[in-house]
Amino acid sequence: MTIVGAFILPHGSMILDPEKEDIPKEAISLHHEMTKIAQEIDELNPDIIFLTTPHSIALSNDYALYLNQGGWGTAEWQGEYKDFVVQILFDQNLTNELLANLYEKQRAISGLACFTAGIQAPLRWGEAVPLWFLRNLSSEPKYVLLSQPLRRLDQPKELIAQTLTLGEDLQAFFEEQEQRIVVIISADLSHTHQQEGPYGYNDEAEPSDQLFEQWANTLDESILTKTMVPKLDHCLCCGFIGFLLLQGMIGAKGFSSEVVMRATPSYYGMMIAKYLRENR
Repeated sequence: MTIVGAFILPHGSMILDPEKEDIPKEAISLHHEMTKIAQEIDELNPDIIFLTTPHSIALSNDYALYLNQGGWGTAEWQGEYKDFVVQILFDQNLTNELLANLYEKQRAISGLACFTAGIQAPLRWGEAVPLWFLRNLSSEPKYVLLSQPLRRLDQPKELIAQTLTLGEDLQAFFEEQEQRIVVIISADLSHTHQQEGPYGYNDEAEPSDQLFEQWANTLDESILTKTMVPKLDHCLCCGFIGFLLLQGMIGAKGFSSEVVMRATPSYYGMMIAKYLRENR
């Protein structure tokens, strides 16, 4: 059936518990919107969910596909949110087929088996936050999990071309599958919104997030590949590589686009966006 929908979902643990004391109003609103998005994903009846996050187990140079039978973990962040537990199954056959496909094209991709492929791989907030909202999907999908290389931190510009190509490769592979596939890009925006935050304040943070929102609404590739490039060292957006992957996978390929919400409840921005395949 191929890709029926794609979503950009935030991974800040604060959006998990709207009853928690001193939670910003924006985080509560994000929680409610994530609940609605989970319902929409449920209605898409996915067989497979392809998920990528910048906060998986990362190799220094390559992208990596998880080869384990599944994953388990919590959304723990700074000693909190340990009770938000997720457990998923990976589609090992599909993952190995995808890995072989990308090997043949000589992409910068590796397989990653945590401890041994027969047990569960550890997950943390980058996977667990969006997955917690998806924990009750009626179709009980299996997952394909892609980690992003550590060089995204200091070489994002050098990764642009190959990441767009990888996205196109992923799209071509998934187009050949019979399953209904949903793509999830776990991503947050600029991390330099507050002086008291770990990365300090930079006045490029809000303009950068506005540009990311503009891109998310239009899928205008030039925003990522040209306009944003001089701002990357100032805004420190952890989602940039995921956005490039998404651009390669669905840009100009018959998907409607909508930014559901963008907010800045902390030192980093968050955004929820959805892309639904027309005539699905």
